[in-house]
Amino acid sequence: MQQRAVLTRGRVLVAAAEVFARTGFLAASMNDIVEAAGVTKGAVYFHFPSKEALAVAIVEEQFAQWPPLVAAIIEHSPDALTSVVALTYEVGSRFRDDVLTTAGVRLSFERELVNAAMPTPFVGWVGILQELFSRARREGTLRPGLQAAPTARALVGSFFGIQHVSEILTNRTDLESRLDEFWKVFLVGVAVNPDWTGTQRAVRRVRAAIPRVTAQLDSDPEFD
Repeated sequence: MQQRAVLTRGRVLVAAAEVFARTGFLAASMNDIVEAAGVTKGAVYFHFPSKEALAVAIVEEQFAQWPPLVAAIIEHSPDALTSVVALTYEVGSRFRDDVLTTAGVRLSFERELVNAAMPTPFVGWVGILQELFSRARREGTLRPGLQAAPTARALVGSFFGIQHVSEILTNRTDLESRLDEFWKVFLVGVAVNPDWTGTQRAVRRVRAAIPRVTAQLDSDPEFD
């Protein structure tokens, strides 16, 4: 029963993410989520007493996936600057392909509409990238004179702007090509040796070692 409850909770969470990603927080209803999950209303409310609780849980799930992803990318990268570049592509792919991430991003931007405490976006990414740029400076790959903190803030602002434009214009289908354009320019400004072709090859190797993660509805029987 405990395992079935875990499966049901995951099913409801993914169904809610699909609804939030499609309609936004205000337009979504608990009835929509119950219907999308294919479970009883009682099963949904057993795990999540409100739409706000579901929104918070989705954003928390989104935030929770980043530390292990960052650790995996660092583990497989030859240097910190490659980690930074690979991270933008991998995060971008999850923004596009993983419904929990897509919904979490939308809910984070709609946080003022959710009557509940939500994790603060952007701050964690600035901290992660600041540490990576500090390592890049110690490794001698970051251009002399650049400070890690403002470089991290510039990258976070640029990345979230790029992905938002891509979302509005193409539903993020062109996000990787937009990141290619960005890094060809940004790398010249931050890298001691801005070898875009070599960086691309290194990033491909790193990303090939990272498992693809896409949320799926579980097909196992549900309890009510």
